[in-house]
Amino acid sequence: MKPSVKFASLLIATLCAAVTFPHFASAQTTTLNAYVYVINRLNGPINELDGFSADSTGALTALPGSPFWTSTTASQFWSLAHTPNWLFLSDEVKIYSFSIASNGALTLKSSINAQQFSPAGSGVISKLSLNRSGSTLYAAATEQSAGTGNAILAFHRGSNGVFTYLGSTDYPDRNGFSDIFGEASSRLDFLINNFYAYNAGCDNGNASWFAAQLNSDGTLGRFPINPTIPSNPNGNYCPFASAVDSTPNPPHLAVGLFLEQSGPAQLAVYTADSSGNLTTTSTAQNMPTTAVGDGVMSISPASNLLAIASGRGLQVFHFNGGNPITPYTKRLAWSASHPVWDKHNHLYALEGGVRVWRITPNFWTPTARYPLSNPVALTVLSKP
Repeated sequence: MKPSVKFASLLIATLCAAVTFPHFASAQTTTLNAYVYVINRLNGPINELDGFSADSTGALTALPGSPFWTSTTASQFWSLAHTPNWLFLSDEVKIYSFSIASNGALTLKSSINAQQFSPAGSGVISKLSLNRSGSTLYAAATEQSAGTGNAILAFHRGSNGVFTYLGSTDYPDRNGFSDIFGEASSRLDFLINNFYAYNAGCDNGNASWFAAQLNSDGTLGRFPINPTIPSNPNGNYCPFASAVDSTPNPPHLAVGLFLEQSGPAQLAVYTADSSGNLTTTSTAQNMPTTAVGDGVMSISPASNLLAIASGRGLQVFHFNGGNPITPYTKRLAWSASHPVWDKHNHLYALEGGVRVWRITPNFWTPTARYPLSNPVALTVLSKP
């Protein structure tokens, strides 16, 4: 063989190896990142509980056996929550428990009529929350008649999935029946110490804080707080949502504030002390303004990123502990809800289906979109 021909043959072989090898390596390194569960409304009065696996690229694949449950209940306020081995679902009246298998499959184990424990026995069961240990499940119960009271109901789940009612804690009315059903308005966020829980909202233009401590029996003992609200010469701020980070010393809350008279929505930081009191150094000048208005917030497991989602879109900010929150991404979507992080730098949200982004403090990129007819609730079980 002539030297020139031999050289050309070696060059072609080398190029082919360079092209094919990365594709092969990529296929080998894809791993399971999370299980994603969604309540999806279909045409007609059918609702289904769908499950997906999310790999390290952010791609979603329907789990075998999905949908795992269907219902014809005409609920407007579905809610999901989970522990590593259990999924919980509410449909305004009942709460259901599903065991989660190692492959992500769900099996219905038990249900309870939670509505019967609401203040007047007819409250709508909406947002589900868990304490940090996952030992107790909390549900917001709101009565449709004014003046009959709202409450946070506490339930213990046994090892077989059966619920035991523990008790209730009064919850602020906040402009009556409709407001408490907002995705954030009745969500409890526990500090990493699993002792104090918070929620911030607005009641007729005034800040309405909910703070409670965890009792030994799993119920909540409410205590009054009245944190300082930053001042603004153009009006008064009122909270619209809050989210808690995962740092212990000290823990911090992101609190969304909107300026009355259709002013901008800005993001404040509060620090919790050992007695559960909240303080802030946020001012009108150092709080960033969101491009998506007021919405639901979620802090990443690493406590360094803050997502906010609303009917006007999705945006992510740098979360800097007790220091001011700082801008990061542009508007990532035009309408979004239920922002949830996994532990692998992926952010999930509902927007005409499930959308996924890979986001770190240094870069972001969209990774997947799984279309669904009308998704209304989302939870993400992150895997190690």
